[in-house]
Amino acid sequence: MAFLYVDSFVPGGDDLPGVADDKNVLLKHIRLILLDISGQPTITSYGDLYPKPPRGLSVRRDKLRSNYKSIWEETVISFDFATYGATANHKTFEINLGEFFLKKEIPLLDLKKVVLHEFLHLVVDVPRSMHHGQINTIISHGLGLRGDPNPFGTD
Repeated sequence: MAFLYVDSFVPGGDDLPGVADDKNVLLKHIRLILLDISGQPTITSYGDLYPKPPRGLSVRRDKLRSNYKSIWEETVISFDFATYGATANHKTFEINLGEFFLKKEIPLLDLKKVVLHEFLHLVVDVPRSMHHGQINTIISHGLGLRGDPNPFGTD
């Protein structure tokens, strides 16, 4: 079950007033996205556990690692001010979202593509130099999401 580290999104005493509101909005949006792509979570005192890997993925069609479902179970999604955009760590299976995503005007669909993009970096089974092409194909054609598959040019 992917783990949404809710505490990382919770505003701290050091946050400026507007940042606290933005973090709350981002958490709400991430929860909506994960509910949509994974299903109803199990809520724990540490965070939310999302049981199923993103719907619509196919090992064969999308050229995914055969263990992509177990990678989803190990994935941690968190907020990190040290990250500006979004990153995926292949060793720890951690997806970090940074301060760029505190902008309230980011469309939910674009944020959904970012979350999927970073997860797909962890599971596509093609050489690293081919990741973006394959990820864009999965988002556009495999999952059928409209518009730019990589709206912010994330790595």
